[in-house]
Formats: sequence, C-alpha cells, structure tokens
Amino acid sequence: MITSETPRQNTPSPTESRANYGFALYLASKTAFVVYLAWAFIPSHWLECIGLTYLPQKYWAITIPVWVCCVIVVITLLYPAVNMLLVPPMNDPRILTDSYARETINEVRPGGIPTVSDLDLSEVYDDKFLATLLNLSVSVKAVGA
Repeated sequence: MITSETPRQNTPSPTESRANYGFALYLASKTAFVVYLAWAFIPSHWLECIGLTYLPQKYWAITIPVWVCCVIVVITLLYPAVNMLLVPPMNDPRILTDSYARETINEVRPGGIPTVSDLDLSEVYDDKFLATLLNLSVSVKAVGA
C-alpha cells in the first residue's frame, strides 16, 4: 500500500509532543519557584499552623542559591584554566608535529597537484619572516645611504 505521507524532516520548530513537554516543564518550574519563595518568606510558625512541619531550615533558602552561583563562577574560571594547563609550552616539540603529520613529498607530476602534507616550520619561517626581514634591512640601508 502506498501512502501519500511526506517524509518527516528535522526541524527546530516544536512538534506537538515537544510543545507539550515544554509547557509542562514551564508550569513545573514556575510552580517550584513559587513554592520556594513561599517557603523562604512565610514565617515558620505560619507553615506549622497549616500542617507543614517537616521543612528544611530557612538557612538553606539562601545557602543553596549562593552555592549554585559560586559553583557557576568556579566552573567558568576553572575550565579554561585547566585547559591552559593541559596545553604544552611554546618551546615544546609536541606543538610542532605529532604522529599524524605527513611528510612533504617533492615528487609532483608536471601539471599535477602536490600531495597534502604538513609544512616544515623552518620553511614557513623562511617564507613568512625571513623575506620580510631581508626587505626591511635593504630598505634601511637604502634610507641610510
């Protein structure tokens, strides 16, 4: 049997189930926040009058958000710091090459494209900076003469 149903495409727009879950999560988060604020601001003896006797101390109403903020700040600072510690120093040979580097092959057919390879650092230095230094020294001599 052939159906005329079009194939389902990936899209960021909310499907019906995704919209329902999102709305339920929105309602649950708003309700939890209102309950948290009620617990934090309503005096304990009023809560005991309506039968809520087993609640955490009011101390935790401030402590938990402060700890969460501190953890976010520490993670924000610690994550880049650990990554910087894992990077080898600039004079370490591991920065220059690794086990996946490809040696340069100088054999190229006439009219062909050279094979993909890693450039030697000395060649890059010579091409980029040595020519600039030579041109600079020539221009300084010409100005001084």
